[in-house]
Amino acid sequence: MSELIVKYNSLNKTARQEVNDFMDFLLSKQKANNPTFLSTYKNKIIKVSTWTDSDLKIFDQNQELFNQWRVKEW
Repeated sequence: MSELIVKYNSLNKTARQEVNDFMDFLLSKQKANNPTFLSTYKNKIIKVSTWTDSDLKIFDQNQELFNQWRVKEW
């Protein structure tokens, strides 16, 4: 382990950041394979709001008003 630390410390700042980024990437892949990750994702997605047709009606009304605008001619 000390050999790894010596090598890491001999890198410049940019190379150290690349090593850190790569380790973060590897750790994120490892976390993605975690079975609790899927259940956490499911719980998050369940909390996403849903809109009814009446909620969306205002957008249709605004679209109609927008379509009534006329471009000024030069």
